[in-house]
Amino acid sequence: MIAFLTQYYRGLGHSNRIKLIAQKTQKLEDCLVIDQLFKPPFEYKVKNIAFLDNYDVPKGENLSRFIMSEHMINYRVEQFKSTLDKYKIKTLVCEGFPFCRQQFSVEYFKYFEECKKRNIKIIISVRDFPWDDPHENSLQDWVNYTQNLVCKYYAEKILVHGDPNILPLQSDRTRFSNSNDIIRDIEHKIIYTGYVTDDSIKNHKQKNNMIFVSTGLNKEEGVLLFKEITKIAKNFPNYRFVMPVANKYLKTGSSIKDNMIFVDYIPDLGKKIQSCAALISYGGYNTTMEVLKSGVPAIFIPRQDGQKLEQFVRCYVFEPYGFFKVLNNKEFHHLTDTLKEVLNTKPKRFYFNMKGADISADEILKIYKS
Repeated sequence: MIAFLTQYYRGLGHSNRIKLIAQKTQKLEDCLVIDQLFKPPFEYKVKNIAFLDNYDVPKGENLSRFIMSEHMINYRVEQFKSTLDKYKIKTLVCEGFPFCRQQFSVEYFKYFEECKKRNIKIIISVRDFPWDDPHENSLQDWVNYTQNLVCKYYAEKILVHGDPNILPLQSDRTRFSNSNDIIRDIEHKIIYTGYVTDDSIKNHKQKNNMIFVSTGLNKEEGVLLFKEITKIAKNFPNYRFVMPVANKYLKTGSSIKDNMIFVDYIPDLGKKIQSCAALISYGGYNTTMEVLKSGVPAIFIPRQDGQKLEQFVRCYVFEPYGFFKVLNNKEFHHLTDTLKEVLNTKPKRFYFNMKGADISADEILKIYKS
């Protein structure tokens, strides 16, 4: 059996990408999706488990502190070991680590060691730009070289779910080291799969006047953008703005004010954008793929708090192609004009490789059978 190790906490991005790849792989081999923490709010078409799905968080306990407590880490490690043996796992596809998830490194090293003891092959799965928060200066080179050592010691291959003609894999920030040398050191393990998209998403055809504003959950910059939307919504009286302002951990209920609709969560957003008027988003990996696959008119406003890199880099690398519009949070004064332009202009179609789920499944099966 092939296992896919992922993590859902508050963002759906990584677990959604793993879902699409696992479902393709499942067509030729039995698969299991292991969520290290909680079960995401969507259905897999693959057998799946979540270590903390039925684990009650003590009332009043800080969720992050609870998850990272010694007791809970040890609990998850034991769950992982028993899962490997129960399902007779032969190959593990690990999402993210060691390129991200550094705060969980003690736990992941234990996972990898348990796999190595059992001769389980490990494949690393990362998005096109895996880095997120930059590390402090004194750690930057250490993190880069440690990640390379982990990949060379544990991993059969590194699947990069992107296209090197747009955005080749880059190292995290360096202090003294040469970024090109860092990537060259693991180049023999890298396979570019193309972008992972949902095949069921159809070409955009507007059927309603909805403008979805999807900015991630409980983020400061999301609140800032919502404030800006409330200022400009009156300029678009024939449209309705739908904005999620909470998630499963913070229920606020739905409310309507003028032409703005505030909701807890937008289920199946990828399907809804096929027929809406436009989308405004941060430009995370999965949302970007949904926009490119459907061709929905869109504005991306990449996150920058905490010197965030992933969304900012991807948005501005893609911007010259004309697939969507990009604004940063210093350009909100252009939001009205940009939205008017987006609503009246057909975006260019994406012509790069979007067979990432199929190609990833093929590569995983090759390694599994080798």
